[in-house]
Amino acid sequence: MQAHQIPVFKSWVSEWMARSVIFAILMACLFAFAFYSSPVAVMGYYGVQPTDVQYAMIVIYGSCVAFLALDFRMVKYIAPRKYLLTALAINAVCSLICFHSKNWTFFVVCQFIQGITCALMSGIVLQLTFPRLESTRARVIGYSLLYGGIQISVPFYSIYSSAVLHFYDFNWIFYGFIIMLIFLVFVVLLTMNSKARFTKKIPLYQVDWLGYLFYVSFILTLGYILIYGRQLGWFDSPLIILLSFSILIILILFVIRESKLKRPLINLQIFKVKNFVIGLLLLFTFYIFKGSTGLTYGYLEVILGNDPLSTIPIWSAVIVGTVLSMFVTSRFILTGFNLIRIIIVGFAIMALYYAYMILFVSIQGETIDFILPMFIYGVATGVLFVPIVSFTSSAAPPKIALNASLTGIFARFTGFTASLALNNEIQLFSKAAVREKLRETLTEINPQLPVTLLDIQDKYINAGSDIYTAKGVSGAYFNKLVGQQILARATRDYYDLMLFGLIFIIAILVFSPQIQKVVLRLRKGIIPY
Repeated sequence: MQAHQIPVFKSWVSEWMARSVIFAILMACLFAFAFYSSPVAVMGYYGVQPTDVQYAMIVIYGSCVAFLALDFRMVKYIAPRKYLLTALAINAVCSLICFHSKNWTFFVVCQFIQGITCALMSGIVLQLTFPRLESTRARVIGYSLLYGGIQISVPFYSIYSSAVLHFYDFNWIFYGFIIMLIFLVFVVLLTMNSKARFTKKIPLYQVDWLGYLFYVSFILTLGYILIYGRQLGWFDSPLIILLSFSILIILILFVIRESKLKRPLINLQIFKVKNFVIGLLLLFTFYIFKGSTGLTYGYLEVILGNDPLSTIPIWSAVIVGTVLSMFVTSRFILTGFNLIRIIIVGFAIMALYYAYMILFVSIQGETIDFILPMFIYGVATGVLFVPIVSFTSSAAPPKIALNASLTGIFARFTGFTASLALNNEIQLFSKAAVREKLRETLTEINPQLPVTLLDIQDKYINAGSDIYTAKGVSGAYFNKLVGQQILARATRDYYDLMLFGLIFIIAILVFSPQIQKVVLRLRKGIIPY
């Protein structure tokens, strides 16, 4: 029997066991993103700035996005089990290095490598999942399970990392990852055939390695500009100007190369499909609105003073909301409900989340107050993701459908990166504006200022402090209160902008009848990334 006709899983492995193994591989490949569930812990452990942590996220995400363009050729050459075991071994080595090292450069390099292994493992998951789904019903359910797993992976691993950080240092997160990888290696060895292949072995000829270098350089440089641009002063910085020219040259060379090759890394003809471009824009905007949750967790940690364990109910609410909404949404899709209308409903639910947060964000509050809005956020995520991906995939011609998937994940990456840049920019601008207003009122001639300071001193004296200690501490405590007020006000301003943006997007979708006529076509040959 030819290798590509041998089942990937051994004969004694049941269908449900095979699905469980596939899901375990998916969750393992997404584990690396759990390192960023508590940016404060990362900054404290490595001694770096918030922008450094953000760029490390961009490195692993961008590395994964770029290598996925090569992955579909690699899986046709290397046997799946060998390919998967290689990815698991490299992941374990990188995690072991990070466990024993506090060097930030090593961490970022390992993140780049782990981004590649994430692409390897997720490529295996996609190849194992979608070709075995025969009917449209099965493919819709497959979409929901796959993307549901992707969406809940961040809150799921955040619960894990919250528990670890409560008792251990940051590097012990890697220790748990190593144990998971070792367990998964044994599962793969036990359940998968060593000689099985997805297709006939296709040699690695005419692989666009140079195009990959252009692509990954473009992604990482774009991420650097967007993340560090504000910190460096944008175009007042010679480095940003140099990188901007470099990225423009890389883009031009990449487009010229891909247009001439017979087997390009990405077929740029896909951008001529109108509804596909609209789908990319929807993915981009969805990830901009989705990316603001880091601000919410920062608010809970910095202003409300939540410890890692107390945020577990928040993460759990997101998981429950996402799972329930994806289940309901898949039912609507199967009944033929209009995709754009589902997307409009999803954006409306996301708007409800922002409206709730605008009302409740202040310097006082309880964790329980934010369980409902984060549940709403999870519902919005579950309602939006599968319909947007389905809309985008349906618009792509069958011959270049793979390129639709590759550009789709790039749109998700750029939306996520843009959300970080937008967050940094608006937060800085808003904080400066609020700080200026406070400076105008909090002056020494303001009669309320000494009264407030005396009240703070009295509280410390009543708590047992002597008068000298109370006077020294009251000023620091007052400055802390002012800083919290600035952060809370800036957070509400950011949510205001996001709410207006959502209303604008909803209005465009409602008053664009031509895109509401798209028919769902989930073909068997389409493997969405």
